[in-house]
Amino acid sequence: MKSRKIGFTFLLLALLWVILPNTSTQAASQYTGGLLDNVELKVGTSVNNSKGTVTQMTDGDSKTSYYSTSGSLIWHNFSSPQNISAIILKSSSLNSTIEFYDSSNNMITSFTPVANDTVQSLPTPASNVTTVVLKSTASVYHYEWNVFTTPSAPPAVSSISWIQAGDKTVDLSWNNIAAKSYTIKRSTSTGGPYSVLASVYGNSYTDSSVNNGTKYYYVISSVNEAGESENSGEKNATPNATKYTGGLLDRITLNIGTSTSNKTGSAREVTDNSASTSSYLTSGNLIWHTFSSPQTISAVILNSGSATAIEFYDSSNNLLLSYTPIANDTVQSLPVEVTNVSTVVLKAATSTYFYEWNVFSTPTAAPAVPVINWIQGGDKTVDLYWGSTAAKSYNIKRSTSKSGPYASLASVSGTSYTDTSVVNGTTYYYVVSSINEAGESADSAEKSITPNASKYTGGLLDRVALNVGTSTSTKTATIREVTDNSSNTSYYVSSGSLVWYTFPSPMEVSSVILKSSSIANSSIDFYDSSNTLLYSYSPKVNDTLENLPLPVQNVSTVVLRAGTSVYQYEWNLFGKSMEVPSTEKLNLTASASNGKVTLNWNSISKAANFEIQRGTTSGGPYSVIDTVYGTATTFEDTNVVNNTPYYYIVRAVNGSIEVAVSNEAQATLVTTDPGNPSEPPIDNSGNRALLDIMLNTGEVKEYDLSMSEVDAFISWYEQRASGSGSVTFAINRHNNNKGPFTNRKEYIIYDKIITFEVNAYNTNVQPIQASSQPETSI
Repeated sequence: MKSRKIGFTFLLLALLWVILPNTSTQAASQYTGGLLDNVELKVGTSVNNSKGTVTQMTDGDSKTSYYSTSGSLIWHNFSSPQNISAIILKSSSLNSTIEFYDSSNNMITSFTPVANDTVQSLPTPASNVTTVVLKSTASVYHYEWNVFTTPSAPPAVSSISWIQAGDKTVDLSWNNIAAKSYTIKRSTSTGGPYSVLASVYGNSYTDSSVNNGTKYYYVISSVNEAGESENSGEKNATPNATKYTGGLLDRITLNIGTSTSNKTGSAREVTDNSASTSSYLTSGNLIWHTFSSPQTISAVILNSGSATAIEFYDSSNNLLLSYTPIANDTVQSLPVEVTNVSTVVLKAATSTYFYEWNVFSTPTAAPAVPVINWIQGGDKTVDLYWGSTAAKSYNIKRSTSKSGPYASLASVSGTSYTDTSVVNGTTYYYVVSSINEAGESADSAEKSITPNASKYTGGLLDRVALNVGTSTSTKTATIREVTDNSSNTSYYVSSGSLVWYTFPSPMEVSSVILKSSSIANSSIDFYDSSNTLLYSYSPKVNDTLENLPLPVQNVSTVVLRAGTSVYQYEWNLFGKSMEVPSTEKLNLTASASNGKVTLNWNSISKAANFEIQRGTTSGGPYSVIDTVYGTATTFEDTNVVNNTPYYYIVRAVNGSIEVAVSNEAQATLVTTDPGNPSEPPIDNSGNRALLDIMLNTGEVKEYDLSMSEVDAFISWYEQRASGSGSVTFAINRHNNNKGPFTNRKEYIIYDKIITFEVNAYNTNVQPIQASSQPETSI
């Protein structure tokens, strides 16, 4: 009885299996609901030559397939024209194209699937389609194919392929899966919740509604008429303004190739504002960008694994400038501003990684901090040298106290400065900062020196750079240790090496001094301009001035030789120039306008460079503010203050020889500068004060001034204390003038002030007693 029941149940299940349809392969899926559901497709070499039919690709079962050989066609003719907006194709390889034809066999459009096994929307719906054709460019297995008037399933999930953050911007790119649109969503917390930012058709988006310094989390979803996919994986970015942003290459995709006419790739990593990403460029390749219109470029930045060259071309492909960065990963001003730039090119001398690159019309970040790499003190002189940061200019600052406060001495364009406003025996502390249009760097590390006249100074080799090599025609190094007026520094000269110097004009040498670790193994040779040996002298006493038996005339080159390897500490020669003094006049003019003083002078035939000196009183003392080289005959001094008279001279020099000295030229900026009004307007309000200034000499200076003049003094003092403005302040003596002068000023030096006191009163009312008036004391 029990076995009969089991048999009956089995018979009933079998009957139901026969009666009920098998719906396991007919369930709704992303392959169904289209115009090719369960239709027989034709196959052949052309739509007019059918070789048979196939149903495996339209049965809704992705496990069945049809093998299509290269060049074969699969197609279907509709009984009436159709409108098609989407397709799906599951294939072993996306080497296929779908074509759409009208009733006259004219191709309406074609579409190459961008993703496998997902519903994809056509860029533009195809109307009045009579025939759809699937072409294969290679032999492949096709599993499922359908076309839709309206897609029956949402698109696949895409993925964010690129994210980069700039200044108040975040750029996103994602994999194109031919969705109808993509929804971009953002959160400030990982994992959401996300808010919708935008819906776009393409596969990139720029979010400009962000704040610098905030980390943002992004996802995207794919959308079509059937619905929305799930969110993509999350990506994050933190926008920021950095030294890499604000340039002409911000967030641009650069070209890569062997030449600008042969693009083989692209790179986004070099302009993404992230030094953690990079693009590897092999030797001989280029990275470049061509602007839509000509640009003016004044500065660059490059973070690279090795040295390279940046080239600038105009629209005719003419090279305008080639620049090799002198420092890595810092904003650098070009030697000259380059105009009409159409293409910028980055060349790699060797295979290297490039991390960040940008070019600027105006730099957006200050230059790097310079490093003082040499300081030496002579007789009333201090020489400073620092490494170039390719800044627009450098600000030299000095103090008589360690760690400051520092007073600005000068702004120069070169990488050296000679301070002649020093007193022997005083220790000075120096720092240097870099400046460009974007601002000023921090100060360099401090260097100190004490200038002095000594037995080593006053000679023909004072403070000159000497050459080192195996012969006078083979220079291998340049040294300053042996002429720096310091016996604490030295240079190790190996056996067989020479130390020499060539004068710009013939000299007469009468005495020498040499401090050496081995005076017995050292000798000095004197050569004329034809390289003929005039005399050879071996010093007899170490570290002592010695007169030569007879003065040696017409000396052009002096050579210090060592028989064995020795340390040379100090070396100098004493004598005079044999050249007839130049009769050329150096005429200097100065004019002030637009926040600068412009100097002009005539050329001098034997001058190698021109030393610009400036003072604030007629007749000096003057300080060297810059040196210009070659045939330059003009200079602009922008480190000036309104209403302060400046006095200039220019020295034409050749090596250590002075060729000519100009006349003194004076200029004064007369436009009132609200930031530092050292000459305030006349004040007739009756508000006045006694300004008492105590100097570090113990002397107290008292001035009866208007309050506007006192306010100007206080403003100058506060600016000077913060490191800006002039070193001196001019106080008008007014009724204190003595003698036949129409105007008499006294200049107060910031470093000399210990304290000052202000006692205010009003000439229009009863004078206020000092005891009842609050005092300002600094």
